[in-house]
Amino acid sequence: MIEWGSFLGAGLATAAAIAFASQYLFVRVGTTDGSVSDVMLVSLVCNVVVVLPLGLALTPVRVTTVSVFSFVAAGIVGSLLARVLEFQSIQKIGASRTSPIVAANVLFATVLAVIVLDESVSARHFSGIILVVVGVAVLSWETSANDESILSVRDAGVALSLPLLAAIFIALEPIFVNYGYNEGTSVLTGFGVKAVAGLVGFATYRWLVSNERVTAVLHQPGLVYHVGAGLANTAGVGLYFAALAVAPVSIVMPLLQSGPLFVLVLSAVFLPRHLERITPRLIAAAVTIVVGAMLVSIS
Repeated sequence: MIEWGSFLGAGLATAAAIAFASQYLFVRVGTTDGSVSDVMLVSLVCNVVVVLPLGLALTPVRVTTVSVFSFVAAGIVGSLLARVLEFQSIQKIGASRTSPIVAANVLFATVLAVIVLDESVSARHFSGIILVVVGVAVLSWETSANDESILSVRDAGVALSLPLLAAIFIALEPIFVNYGYNEGTSVLTGFGVKAVAGLVGFATYRWLVSNERVTAVLHQPGLVYHVGAGLANTAGVGLYFAALAVAPVSIVMPLLQSGPLFVLVLSAVFLPRHLERITPRLIAAAVTIVVGAMLVSIS
């Protein structure tokens, strides 16, 4: 007998992976003429404008002091810090090289689970971790060999520190989110608080650093791509949460880790070669990381 919930969840998780992959392409194109600051601001505004009204309309607003602080913390590490590093990495080394590294967040989540929750590492965990590490090493080598602005493997390692730091912050986010959900706060309400925290934090930082009004972004080049990135990210998160609502984590998470493969395919089809250079070594590294991330997710 077919388990329709699992079947639907698999479809939603795959759609979420494609949406997140689309975000990478919009950011890559948008930051050729615009800035990371602009795409960050528009992306966060899209999150708030779409999610907050839905949360208020569809779910009861139940928050506590603990849940508010938890989702604000999740917004700072996930919506703000992780996304800034992720978008800067896309601008510097490309979408197809950033995405696999960010997928390694499951490795850091496993380490945190061992440290914080006293969990053990299984043989499957260990195999997945080895694959991720090997894939990252190959990707570093490939980046140094094919990016003219990077002269050595050491330079590549420095460049890859951006997506690695983003992966660490993404791994931290669920810890804070769990505290919020344990207080009885709904998914949409929590996401809304998280998005608002990220937007307020980034808008404040942008104003303090550049003394630039939020509305100034409306006159910047690449606005349509910034909006596309924001809507793709919002759709990805929504589809991801919907998948978790109808299917087990063991089905949803591995499929979500397939995002880098979609980035490779979409980059090869839609992006010019001067923006994204897809090489056999890049494909091998991405596949290795994705398989490792899937093994860790299944575990």
